[in-house]
Amino acid sequence: DLYGNEAVKSRAAELRETLTYLGPSFIKAGQVLANRPDLIRADYMEELCVLQDDVPSFPDEEAFEIIERNLGRTIGETY
Repeated sequence: DLYGNEAVKSRAAELRETLTYLGPSFIKAGQVLANRPDLIRADYMEELCVLQDDVPSFPDEEAFEIIERNLGRTIGETY
């Protein structure tokens, strides 16, 4: 059944996993949706709440690279 309870749970988990795979901006979007009952079903909200408590780590080196690329200078020069 396309709309059965197990199918919905599976699709909600798939959404969470996809947002996680897509990276920090999408994880943040999922976190926002987890608190918007006017936009998303309760069963999806429950699954997306996992993004608030169990987010995979983000490598410091990658974060520094993004920051430096956007600022156009090194972290040391900035701070």
